[in-house]
Amino acid sequence: MPNCPKCFSAGSVKNGHIHNGKQRYLCRVCSRQFVENPQQQEIGADKKALIDRLLLERLSMAGICRAVGVSERWLQTYVNKKISHREEGFS
Repeated sequence: MPNCPKCFSAGSVKNGHIHNGKQRYLCRVCSRQFVENPQQQEIGADKKALIDRLLLERLSMAGICRAVGVSERWLQTYVNKKISHREEGFS
């Protein structure tokens, strides 16, 4: 069994599969769920610039996700960070 990426404990157990069939694990120490070799992709600056332009066009979040190829969860987090960063500038 792989070690937990959060607490580095060796006490992990199998815990089902994710949407693409990869094995999911559960750490018995910190209760974190994880996949052994995640295939996360970095969102590049060019995609972020495109997303910024599409947000200014007032497109729906779901439409932007389909057009750019990002998840709705990632896009919502990105928008929230941009808003909080902008509000900090006004203080």
